[in-house]
Order: sequence, then structure tokens, then C-alpha cells
Amino acid sequence: MPPSRMKMSRLSALVAAVLMMGQTAPAAPVSQGDPDLGPILAKVRRHAAVEGERLWPGYGAAPFEFLLVLADKEVLLCRTAPVINATFTPDGADPQTGCNRQVRPRSQLSDRMLAAMPIFAPPPTIVMGTPRTTGLSEGAWVRTIYHEHFHQFQYSRSGYFDRLKALDLAGGDDSGMWVLNYAFPYGDPAVGKAHQAASLALAEAVAARGRPDFLPQFDRYLAAREAFRRSVSMRDWRYLEFQLWQEGVARWTEIAVAASDPDPAVRAAAATMEAAAITALGRQDLQVRGREIVYAHGAGEAMLLEACGPAWRRAYLQTMAMGPLLTAARARCASAS
Repeated sequence: MPPSRMKMSRLSALVAAVLMMGQTAPAAPVSQGDPDLGPILAKVRRHAAVEGERLWPGYGAAPFEFLLVLADKEVLLCRTAPVINATFTPDGADPQTGCNRQVRPRSQLSDRMLAAMPIFAPPPTIVMGTPRTTGLSEGAWVRTIYHEHFHQFQYSRSGYFDRLKALDLAGGDDSGMWVLNYAFPYGDPAVGKAHQAASLALAEAVAARGRPDFLPQFDRYLAAREAFRRSVSMRDWRYLEFQLWQEGVARWTEIAVAASDPDPAVRAAAATMEAAAITALGRQDLQVRGREIVYAHGAGEAMLLEACGPAWRRAYLQTMAMGPLLTAARARCASAS
């Protein structure tokens, strides 16, 4: 594993080590109350391999291992690399996914988790509770898997960790905690005002897709975005661009892949999330929501990109910022009009 990748995995590895400490008992018996989610996960994997692959070449083939946190045990599916320092017992092949299956007693992992992280060292694992324990409908639970699998896709791409290191944002933090805890000036009133103006302009541009005023609205957004950029330091802006690129596009992908799912409940969940993201753009409060604003904002930017054609998706993995993608998309839209 390259040194840069090793550094990115340390946070999750440390968290996993602390949470699993002392778990040495033999595997717990299957609870009669455990939901049968195998058929759902198998369908999700098949859909990702077709429709997800259509959007993002490599998405369907990216590592898709999954740790399901149940009431009294945890089930690890589709792990191909060795599991280090974990008390799993092999449990044969899963009849639905066809993947190898491993089981261990319930650790201290929360059954409300919705995350993709290298908890057992790379490749990253999706760690989730059930629809009931996470408080999600079955459709929203499936939709969320598409989001987390996009992170698995991101992390698996060649050069990802080298580009992340080149952003020079860690500030000497080798644990990886900076990704979540970077001291962006969320509470600065001037920054908040600039962000709110940009978010409102983005909402108007998204609403203008397919209308004659789309390009003027796109330009108004780019101007408001530039004003937002000038309100923070260059380093702070690199951080925000990375988060919009990482989490915002994952949210857009979650919506896009779920929107074509064969299950109408998943499609409805996609429509609900899309509407919520667009609505949020008109109500964003940087001081209150902090880093959480990147999900709706980045998804809104991806909606603008997609409105100008799919070429942005071919360029996406070569950068870790949305700005260059937006500039190129605006030029394509203008040349096509």
C-alpha cells in the first residue's frame, strides 16, 4: 500500500481497533429476528454493475464489500482481502450475492451507521445497520448504498490518495481526521453571507435547466461562486472544493443510480432526495449546518454539469475540485446553444 494511502486509512483503522477491542468470543448464533437483506443486496449489486457502470465506468467493478450490523452479530460480505485483527468466522458463500460470507459477534459498531471506510484497512467497506435501525425506509436504505459505493469507487481509482495528499490540507495530521475536522470558517458571518448568495444563485440555475435563461442563470451562479471563493483563503477554498467534489457528487450519484432502480420504492426515494437537495439550496445556513452544506451544494453543481452533457464525468477523476468542471461545462453549453 502506498504511504499516502496508508495515512488515509489510519483514522478508520484506529476507530475500528478501539471499537473492536476485547471482542474475542466465538461467533454468535443467528438471531431469528434478523431481516433477510441478502436478496436486496444482491439486486443492488446487479443494478450498480449495469446502471452505475453506465454513469461511471469502473463503478460496477469497484470493490463492493459490505458489513451489515445486526442485533447480535455482524455479517461481512464480499471481502476479498484478508481481514486483519478482526474476529470473523468464515460462513461459506452467501446464497444471494454469491460472495464469501464472514460472521462475528456484535462489536461496538453502531447499528445506525451509514458509512464507507477502510475499517479493516483498504479496500473500504460499507458499514450499515438495517433499514429499521438506521431509521430509513427500505428504498432510502438502498439509495444510500449507491452513495456509499460511490465512495468505494472514488477510493479505488488510481492516484486518488496521491491527489488528496497534493491538496496539502492535512496540516501534519496523519490520522486523517482533518477530512472531517478541518477548521473551515463556517462561523464567519461574511463567509456565511457569501455562501448563502451562492447557494441561492445555484438554486435558481438548477431550476432554469431546460429553459432559455439557463446560461444567464449559470453565469450568475458562477459570479456568486467566485465571490464566495474570494471570501476565504486559498487553502480553505481547496478544502471546500474537495468536499463538494467528494460528497456532493456522491449525493448526485446516489440520486441518479437510484432513479433507475427497478424497485419503485427506491425510485421514489431518489425523487425525494433530489427534491430535498434542491430545496436545501434555498435554505442553506453555513453557520448552522457547517460541513453538511456540501452534500446539497455539490449535488446541485453536479446537476448543472449534467445539464451541459456527460463529458464532465470523464474529467471528474482527474481533479478534486468542481470549479474547473463547471467552467468547462459552461463552455460546452455555450457552444451547443
